[in-house]
Amino acid sequence: MANIYDTYKYDNSLTAEHLAANGYSFAEAARTGFFTFIISDLDGIQRPETTDASKTFPTAKEAIKLHVIKAPVPHFSLEVLEYRRGNEQVKFAGVPTFDSGSLVVDDVIGPDTKSILVAWHQKAYDPHTRMGGRMKDYKRLCTLAEYSQDYVALREWTLYGCWISELSEDDFDKENDGKRQITATIQYDRAEMTKDYTQGDAIEQSGENQ
Repeated sequence: MANIYDTYKYDNSLTAEHLAANGYSFAEAARTGFFTFIISDLDGIQRPETTDASKTFPTAKEAIKLHVIKAPVPHFSLEVLEYRRGNEQVKFAGVPTFDSGSLVVDDVIGPDTKSILVAWHQKAYDPHTRMGGRMKDYKRLCTLAEYSQDYVALREWTLYGCWISELSEDDFDKENDGKRQITATIQYDRAEMTKDYTQGDAIEQSGENQ
């Protein structure tokens, strides 16, 4: 008769030790804090408080890149369609929808991150002229890049047709001296993972892509 303790004997593949026990040349838990979010064609955007086109932010892209705190990971959902006959139905996939995401940025005086986001937002609607914008002016290409804790490139996503539908921030409060942040709701048409260095030996060679 088999011993129950032999049946359920210790198996290190069921523990955290499997990260090292399986001979992986690289095995690490992905971290949430190692990433960059880059908004293309943001340099030279006109300042939001003026109609003077000569007053711009020459390094807007770098300012936002350096002060992003949270960035959305793109995903999509599929519309569920149904085909019915008699007492049966079959479900099949319809049109994909890419959900909006939240981009959280520190409100930093100097680089003026808040005003840069406001300027981008106003490309879709200008409160000075009370006129809406054109897609070619307010839509941007964005890139989300993920890294390991030693800054080796892991994955990269490209988000197409990005624009800000809403900006929000906390109220001013004289009884709270915390830092201020601004949240931008980012809409985008579609997104795709364009690079993945997490398979096999590729991750060991991806340092050149940092």
